Amino acid sequence: MNDQVITREKEKIRGFLLDLIVYLGAFIVAGIPFRQIDDPFLATAVFTATATLIIFIVSVFLSDVSVYDPYWSVAPPAMLLANIQKYRLTNVNAVLLLILVSIWSLRLTVNWYITYKGIGCEDWRYAQYRKRLSPLPFQLISFFGLHFVPTVVVYGGMVSALYAMREERFALLSLAGVVIMLAAVALEHVSDWTIHRFLREHGQEKRTCNVSVWSRSRHPNYLGEMLFWTGMYVYFVALCPQIWYKGLGFLSIIALFLLVSIPMMEKHNLERRPDYARYRERTPMLVPLPKRRQ
Repeated sequence: MNDQVITREKEKIRGFLLDLIVYLGAFIVAGIPFRQIDDPFLATAVFTATATLIIFIVSVFLSDVSVYDPYWSVAPPAMLLANIQKYRLTNVNAVLLLILVSIWSLRLTVNWYITYKGIGCEDWRYAQYRKRLSPLPFQLISFFGLHFVPTVVVYGGMVSALYAMREERFALLSLAGVVIMLAAVALEHVSDWTIHRFLREHGQEKRTCNVSVWSRSRHPNYLGEMLFWTGMYVYFVALCPQIWYKGLGFLSIIALFLLVSIPMMEKHNLERRPDYARYRERTPMLVPLPKRRQ
């Protein structure tokens, strides 16, 4: 292992430990108002908003919006654990949802770490905003658009779980939600494992990954993410059909992918991969369909 590789690994570990400290501190501080508020939904909203505010302040100090990147995966289990501890939820739904969300969270967080390079290595999307905008407009976009919009969206998806985990009985139809969530995690795992391997072998060739699930969908990882939150909603509806409309916040997650994440990734790939236009013509955006004739 040469000195350059060793230096990169040290920066990665250093950044990870700093992120770990920041997140633990943010969740500990966020737990203070959480314990003071009786309503579980308001308390959880304040919990995640407080944690996000702290992480935003750190991101400004470090000039690195990517400090927020792991929040999507680590906040949901933190929300569930906070509710389980405060309200002493020991029913089968609380335990099962915590297990499912933890499996999803662990896989997604590990995938984040694989691609993580350390403090100061911002995601290309954030870097574009920082380059185009002066400091004040950039920080306003960072605060509202890059930090709080995703936080609100994730909270909207978690409302289903917050309702479901308070139900003592288990609905047999909730198993459909369990199956969807586990299948979603499996799809995301295959998607990420495949593209990481492809990039190791062809990373310098500017080729589009078109093997395995990527040959049937241009964004199988995003499809898996949307399916996971849909599965959580299905789990909730099976338990609480009379208030089905209260869990529709998960649609904001789907909208975020369809209206923001996917269009940005499509544009980015068209600009940097010469073969992407052809790949786009013959490969469905999300749902795997019968292969088009080439």
